[in-house]
Amino acid sequence: MHIPQAHARAGTVGLLGGGAAGFLLLDVAAALLAALLGRPPAKDGEPVVLIVGVPAVCALLGCLAAVRISLRKGGR
Repeated sequence: MHIPQAHARAGTVGLLGGGAAGFLLLDVAAALLAALLGRPPAKDGEPVVLIVGVPAVCALLGCLAAVRISLRKGGR
């Protein structure tokens, strides 16, 4: 399947933007939990699944959304 260059660029931008949003979401959630609990959310170790999973899922969703918007606009 051939993907036009405009759609590939949109996917890349969506991937990077979604990943950045995922890291921001993770930091905000950790700060809120720390404020509510009065201690860091992960005392014994870092929750690796969340640290990797949240930005990865957000990046994938950002990529899919950007490509879908790009397809809807006709690749302009």
